[in-house]
Amino acid sequence: MKLKPEHQEFRNPKVFYPDPKSVDLDRVLVNFFLLLRCDGYRPASRARPKKAAETMDHHVDALIALGGVSGFEQHRDVAKAWLESDVFDLVNRGSPREAVASLRPLHLDAHKIRIAKHCRDYNVADALYAMMESGGPQAIRDLRDYLAVGRDAGTKKYDGQSKLDLETLTVLKLVEGIDDMLASGEKAAPEPPTCVGQSRVLCDDVQRLLAYRDVVPRPVMIDYLKTVFGLHVALYTLRLSRQLAGWIEARQSHPTCRSCPVNGTKDEPFAGCPYQQTFTVDMGGDYKARTAQVAQESAAGEYARLASLTKSLFTMNQLLRYAKEEKALGIPADPFEVPALLAKELPQFDADFKAKLKQIRSDNESDDEQLSPEERAILDAGLSAFDTFVELVTHVRQAHHVKYLREMLDKLFQKNGDAGALVQGRSAANPRRWKLGGRLLEVFVQIAVLDWTEEQGKKRFYTEPMLVDDFVRWIERRYGFSVASQRGAGATMDDHHAFRENVRGIKDRLREIGFYDDVSDAYNAQMIRPRYHVDERVAAGEMAGASA
Repeated sequence: MKLKPEHQEFRNPKVFYPDPKSVDLDRVLVNFFLLLRCDGYRPASRARPKKAAETMDHHVDALIALGGVSGFEQHRDVAKAWLESDVFDLVNRGSPREAVASLRPLHLDAHKIRIAKHCRDYNVADALYAMMESGGPQAIRDLRDYLAVGRDAGTKKYDGQSKLDLETLTVLKLVEGIDDMLASGEKAAPEPPTCVGQSRVLCDDVQRLLAYRDVVPRPVMIDYLKTVFGLHVALYTLRLSRQLAGWIEARQSHPTCRSCPVNGTKDEPFAGCPYQQTFTVDMGGDYKARTAQVAQESAAGEYARLASLTKSLFTMNQLLRYAKEEKALGIPADPFEVPALLAKELPQFDADFKAKLKQIRSDNESDDEQLSPEERAILDAGLSAFDTFVELVTHVRQAHHVKYLREMLDKLFQKNGDAGALVQGRSAANPRRWKLGGRLLEVFVQIAVLDWTEEQGKKRFYTEPMLVDDFVRWIERRYGFSVASQRGAGATMDDHHAFRENVRGIKDRLREIGFYDDVSDAYNAQMIRPRYHVDERVAAGEMAGASA
């Protein structure tokens, strides 16, 4: 069936920023850094980089030509291999079509060497910036300051004083002499996210991680940030599927969403949220075990919601378009307002969509390709004109969008990676299931062991040990990952036994990554201890004492 572009609109910044595709998180970060540098505006166009800039030899030559470096010319092959593995992001790696995509996102200026056609983020960076900007302005300022460390604002070169790792220093040296990208007048993320609560939790996570800025190596910190960015955009996408479907069913936005109570500083951030989500996690190694089966069912259920998300987005986009065109109705083109159109009995609303259906039928029946039996069944099902229109568009376009949404979520959750929340085997018997990788678990611990006090309007973070059971509950309350229990009625004794083993599994993983050592069977001795100790209260106290 042929549909006009306005009939099948999917990506709409008012509701959903990403263009679902298989994204690379390093490239998302590079484009996000560009938005940070331009204060959220699109960069002004500049001359395209030379074709030679896509080759590694070009950048090896540039590094050799720089002052203050030595040894690279004598060991060119070694230098090139090191740049390829640790400093640059490449596409088609190892093939004749290998080309540079960008520098790795180790510094705010990494975007200066970026081949746009190879470094696409499919608007995920826009979504990330919108979340950061609406979730907490202080977090975005702190992040920008951290990422810019080592760059002299006057000379736009390495300041010669900041302690940087070799890779980050190399990034700064390579971008010397490249002008800053100027901002245009076009805002990249003009609309706030539909769920501001997820954004607030993301910003709180970022601020907590930045408390380690002086003790965690920079490449490790970038990896931590990349993990939480991908995780929160993925969780936001899944939450949006619940939120929009709920609004459309109720024919109004939820009153709680209008004054969202969610805040990342709370012990239970999503307490009061009408669209809470829980994912049963398997921490064992056997995909045939009981907890693995429940985790598979949980993951399958969440991915099945993508069909509902596509239909909800088609619905919301048509309502937004109609409200924009029919301003006399007095309903603003706002996601919080347009579901009310479904509750109003507007003869013109029904007539307008009947006209659209008539045009679709006419366009396709006069073509060589006739309507399929399924499409005719939808048209003759007796639904309202608007519902028929949405069902028809969904039938034609849903499979396409669900496929790419699935690929996008797999990348954002870093499936089968050490920083991932998902694993999947190669056989049909081993489908996706929720499982926390070692690096993701490490990030959770680093965030969880931080507490804070407020002094003069500024958060002062400090680390404290916490009980393993408290940590397990904290993961569920903050991110929805349930390790210790199965939700719903009908849990058997075997289920309870399986989830006790699951808790042992997470303890084993914590022990492997060095955060937990059960020196005693006593409950109050089963503690997670911080790897990096932070106490910003001490620094603040010392500064106050010195000024006095």
